[in-house]
Amino acid sequence: MIIKIVMIVFIFLLLLTAWYMWHRRNGHFLIFDVGGDPRMANVLKWTSIALLVESVIGIIILFMGNKYLNLITLFLASLTILVFGLLITNNKE
Repeated sequence: MIIKIVMIVFIFLLLLTAWYMWHRRNGHFLIFDVGGDPRMANVLKWTSIALLVESVIGIIILFMGNKYLNLITLFLASLTILVFGLLITNNKE
């Protein structure tokens, strides 16, 4: 039961992160001016879409009943955030 509660919180945070990235794709994101950098706007857009899809997959997996399948959601979200972090770190302004 506690795994489901933790996964619900994690999926909610994924949705919140996806929403934030989607709404900041044309303005300022952290220290970056995304409006002047179409590459960064594209990275934010596709990362938010990926996080949204992973959240939907996570919700489906959550109600399937197998607690070990939740690792798929954790792995996909962690991989997406890792790639996003590497892409914005490599941003040359």
